[in-house]
Amino acid sequence: MYDRILVPTDGREETDRAIDEAIALAAEHDATLHTLYVVNSAAIAPGIDFSDLEDVGRQAVEHVRDRATAAGVDRITGDVTHGLRHRAILDYAADHDIDLIVIGRHRELDHLVRGSVSKRVSEAAMVPVLLVE
Repeated sequence: MYDRILVPTDGREETDRAIDEAIALAAEHDATLHTLYVVNSAAIAPGIDFSDLEDVGRQAVEHVRDRATAAGVDRITGDVTHGLRHRAILDYAADHDIDLIVIGRHRELDHLVRGSVSKRVSEAAMVPVLLVE
């Protein structure tokens, strides 16, 4: 049913439940697991060196890769990109013909004030979105 599953990660522990769900689904459907970290460069002042944030992103992607490999998922790909988080996730899904997006849902005040990435993704996605709390 699913051949390509995308799990965006922000490197925080709060995304672990979504990562676990995406890994389980990838294993069950023998799907390729895609993981994506988005450096929210639009929210950072111009002229900032992004290399530290890109390192955090690579570590977050490797975290997903390690967990997926340990669970027996052998087709895993990861990427670090820049942009508005919800838009970058949607663009990646479209560009890679993703069948399902599995995304963590945060309920922190910060997300309520600025708008939830998971809500924006789920409202605009052209594929099914599984929200995991």
